[in-house]
Amino acid sequence: MVTRERFQLALRWVCFGVLLAAVALRMVSAVDLQPPAQEPTAEAPPAMRAQDVFPTMYYETPSHGATFAAADAALVDIRNSAGAEFDASALITAPLQFDRTADGPLILIVHTHATEAYTVADGDEYFGNYRTTDIRYNVVRVGQALADRLNENGLATVHDTTLNDEPGYYDAYERTAAVIAGYLEEYPSIQMVIDVHRDAVTLDDGSELAVPCRLNGRDAAQLMLVMGTDVAGLEHPNWRSNLSMALKLQAHCERCAPGTFRQMSLRSERYNEHLTPNSILLEVGAAGNTLRQAIVSAEFFADRLTEILSAA
Repeated sequence: MVTRERFQLALRWVCFGVLLAAVALRMVSAVDLQPPAQEPTAEAPPAMRAQDVFPTMYYETPSHGATFAAADAALVDIRNSAGAEFDASALITAPLQFDRTADGPLILIVHTHATEAYTVADGDEYFGNYRTTDIRYNVVRVGQALADRLNENGLATVHDTTLNDEPGYYDAYERTAAVIAGYLEEYPSIQMVIDVHRDAVTLDDGSELAVPCRLNGRDAAQLMLVMGTDVAGLEHPNWRSNLSMALKLQAHCERCAPGTFRQMSLRSERYNEHLTPNSILLEVGAAGNTLRQAIVSAEFFADRLTEILSAA
């Protein structure tokens, strides 16, 4: 009896061993059937990993280049309060007077009315509308956004943060002229001056007008160019050259996003635009707009300016 029990126990162990061997053999066969790993090729790229996803810019690159035909002048609505004579079609097709290969800063941003500010929006962490000497929240902040984007785009830009309207507006343009002259002496490479302002229109009920627009799905502020002439008798040999640049800028922005610009204002004053051949006065929004909207517009404008100057 003892011998029979030992035989049955031995038989059970033999069966168990055969079962384990079969399982092991099946596992080895499954591994051998897997295809060998292959190096990624151009025809079959590897799956994208999280760290391979790169951020994209918020604006859409236009399908057309920053070139201009005579018909593009029709994209620019001009209020010619100066009564100046010019040929917009000829000016918009004129070659750029800009050397982007020059050694040193190419663009200077200044603020004649630096304390101009915007309507405080919900969620903003500062107080006080329309005017402040705090450069984090007035139009100087918009100029900084413009300068940062131009530098990121490869256009060497300097930004002066002087509050030229302090202590007052009366001689602000004279103070700005002195600031610009100092930079031009230090950096002869500067070929463009952008004087960044904020417009203001007060409605009958005392509220401030906003001039909103949408830029690639984002709330923004409309822009306006104020261009000077020599109609008042002041020396201004560059005014047609400046107007040529302004026409290109406004037309290109309108091609990319219709409604970006308000009517261009051509005036008899010169606004220090006589100091370089590509000077412009840029109004970014109005007092009724928010700082956030103005920054969106400044960055959009910087990208369009980059596209134009890249062709120089």
